[in-house]
Amino acid sequence: MQVVYHHRTMGRSSQGMHIRSLVEAFRAEGHEVRIVSLPGIDPRQTAGVMPFLREDDPAHGINRLWKNISRKCPQFVFELLELLYNLFIPFRLLPVLKQQTSAFLYERHAYFMFMGVLLGKLTRRQVVLEVNELPGFKRARGLVMKRLALKIDRHIFSWADHILCVSSVLAEEAKRRGAKVDRVHVVPNAIDPKRFQSLGYGKLVRKRFDLCDSVVVGHVGLFYPWDRLDVLIKIVKDIRESHPEVKILLVGDGPEMEKLRQMATEFGMSDTLVFSGPVKREEVAAYIDAMDICVLPDSNDFGSPIALFEFMAMGKPVVVPDLGPMRDVVAHKLTGLIFPHADYDALKETLLRLIEDANLRRTVGDAAKRTALKRHTWTENARFTIRLVSDSNELGNLSSSHPGIKELKGGRTT
Repeated sequence: MQVVYHHRTMGRSSQGMHIRSLVEAFRAEGHEVRIVSLPGIDPRQTAGVMPFLREDDPAHGINRLWKNISRKCPQFVFELLELLYNLFIPFRLLPVLKQQTSAFLYERHAYFMFMGVLLGKLTRRQVVLEVNELPGFKRARGLVMKRLALKIDRHIFSWADHILCVSSVLAEEAKRRGAKVDRVHVVPNAIDPKRFQSLGYGKLVRKRFDLCDSVVVGHVGLFYPWDRLDVLIKIVKDIRESHPEVKILLVGDGPEMEKLRQMATEFGMSDTLVFSGPVKREEVAAYIDAMDICVLPDSNDFGSPIALFEFMAMGKPVVVPDLGPMRDVVAHKLTGLIFPHADYDALKETLLRLIEDANLRRTVGDAAKRTALKRHTWTENARFTIRLVSDSNELGNLSSSHPGIKELKGGRTT
């Protein structure tokens, strides 16, 4: 089958990883994929690159232009450019659609973007729309023209043949905004099992950072304020009064980095709190392997964190807040531990339980790994998408959710 994959991202960080991984999964299943991106953007090359737009970012040529637009444009101007990009899409997308005469269009939803879906319908293609966020939910750079964004979404939701939402929260919101119920499907993010295997490199990481005799509480991410890593540091500081063997390993970089470093100094935790800094994507598995417990202290209420699936695939017990995207994937006390959202006393109690019970860590981690490798791989996501397109005349016989969701709905917070 032929697939035309259209997106408007910079192809970096988790966005690029999602695009690259799904494209690779389609191709591994024998399908032909053409990617249509912003000029000069290739997510196969930039996936996983940290997106922090600093002056020393090694972007060149047209990539530096996109970087400067994103960094320096006032929000209203930036949104106008997002809207005007629709006028450019036919010049990029139509020639590919004309070449790929039997292809379906797979488009990653973006604010104010409608031309891709419209062209797909005008050229009588099946259109699959992937939704990772929606206007009305908080996004990092804010939103000025919210009413227009909502209006555009109502149109494209009515045009798309299949709408794949990364969480049940987004799926329900898409339905409220006019999407037909039988067109909306929940397809969380996933992992590539080949990239997340325990090959023993975690021992080298532990040795490098003097973690060999420690219980390591870890996190991988982009260090935004809403991740509440500051809370995690305070909790571990308290826990160490009775469990001095506990240390923290934070892998990544981001806007909160300086604040977190200052906290480590103020709390006298310089030897307890280990910052790896940003690491190459191919090295992330080794750092996760060095952890005993993986934590997401907080998250937004709609997204599907790729790190969650990476933790699970590496056989680590995960501790996550009680939010819809987490409940989509994690079965409480089976494949992870869920604490009430923003109840940080409960987070502390949950961490203590895992710190004190190595058998529980092992049991939950093993179950998480089995679940991730069976239900949450990019291959499974690609197959699900192809089945939707191939069997579109029999959609009534298909689940309205990704098969990895079905058996996990019983997991609840207690």
